[in-house]
Amino acid sequence: MHALTYERRRLTGVRSTWLVLLAVLVVDAGIALLTVRQPALADPVRVLTAGVPLLPLPIAALGAGAVGALSYGHEVRYPTLRPLLLPARRRFRLLCAKLVVVGVFSALLGALTLALDAAVFAAVLHRGVPLAPALGGYLALVVAGGLTGLLAAGLLRSASAGLLLLLTVPVLAEPAVSALRSRRLVGSGPALARWHALFPVDSRHAWLYGAFSGLHSGVPLSTAGLLALVLAPVVLLLAVYLLVLPRRRGV
Repeated sequence: MHALTYERRRLTGVRSTWLVLLAVLVVDAGIALLTVRQPALADPVRVLTAGVPLLPLPIAALGAGAVGALSYGHEVRYPTLRPLLLPARRRFRLLCAKLVVVGVFSALLGALTLALDAAVFAAVLHRGVPLAPALGGYLALVVAGGLTGLLAAGLLRSASAGLLLLLTVPVLAEPAVSALRSRRLVGSGPALARWHALFPVDSRHAWLYGAFSGLHSGVPLSTAGLLALVLAPVVLLLAVYLLVLPRRRGV
């Protein structure tokens, strides 16, 4: 509880958190407004997620990754806790607190962008926004972006390096998709249809993941493949960090 209280106060007490939040909301709403004014692009899911084809991840995921990376960047730059974190168990508790706080912040950031873009959609088109399963996949991407930025920065001890790794991960998705398909994880059936609706990777929704994500095959992945693409970076970075944690004397 002390670690959670500290991390909550650190997250809300630094100026960078609020600057990133404000920047994400302003840019997200601006992209949604530009998108909804173009009839050819005014797909409700595209408006609500403010998809930009030239970015590897949604704006909210990049903002969540930046906040996550700064979470460990602040500890490295201002090592006031270093004398208190010599026992590995205390560093593990701090890691758990950061994962919880950054995960909650990322989920709230994704929900705020959806609510703001829904208001833009309703104000311009004067009609309600239909809900779509793909919005759940969007929230999962935002949370995964925040946790990936956090773990990458903690592993590399640099906020900028953590954010750079976050931008690199989607580019590596294409070989991951090819590997999964080569292992015959592509399938069909009712379960696959439900997961494909949650994480669409066909040509119609490929923009949601960015032009460089590699998810443009037009072939829906299996349940295992879809889960692996979203969770693999987080799980892999967490496993590596837990191996490194006992050998370090600081965060």
